[in-house]
Amino acid sequence: MKVTTKIILLLLLNCMVLACSSPLRVITDYNTKTDFSKFKSFSFYQLTDKGPGLSELNQQRIINAIRDEMLKKGFKEDLNNPDLLVNATAIVTEEKQLTSTNYYNYGGYYRPYRWGPSYAGSTVYSVSELREGSLVIDIIDASSKHLIWQSTGNKEIDTGLKKAETEIPAAVEKILADFPPQPEKK
Repeated sequence: MKVTTKIILLLLLNCMVLACSSPLRVITDYNTKTDFSKFKSFSFYQLTDKGPGLSELNQQRIINAIRDEMLKKGFKEDLNNPDLLVNATAIVTEEKQLTSTNYYNYGGYYRPYRWGPSYAGSTVYSVSELREGSLVIDIIDASSKHLIWQSTGNKEIDTGLKKAETEIPAAVEKILADFPPQPEKK
């Protein structure tokens, strides 16, 4: 019975942690006049990072994840004469957040000659560091050098990536989910 209770508590704790983690928010925009069906190949620009450095391992994971997604979508990598250029920018921002919490104690007090309400209050200040990471993926028409599609994934990063080899590809898959955009039905 004790083992079953521990397992149930562990499962509930895992569910709470998953529910509290911030989801990846994705914003996508593209040129609606572009015929995406004419593009068959791609190549990369260099990945850039802004803010506190992105490790070389994570840079390579991002490039590999984008390559894998583009190949899954039927595009071929062509280093010499690509139809599309893919640019990825990782941005990590850090900021401090000051929070104040007021504690109040209401209650009666007794002294030999008085009875009545008392008030005691205190304020506790706490400083927390917030990190937010963004990955911006740009798709550029190689012949005209114009941006035709862009998607940004934003997520609050509390403690860094725990399993970068699975989290980065999952994030890239979600960011590239709407590429190429489907033609509008008339």
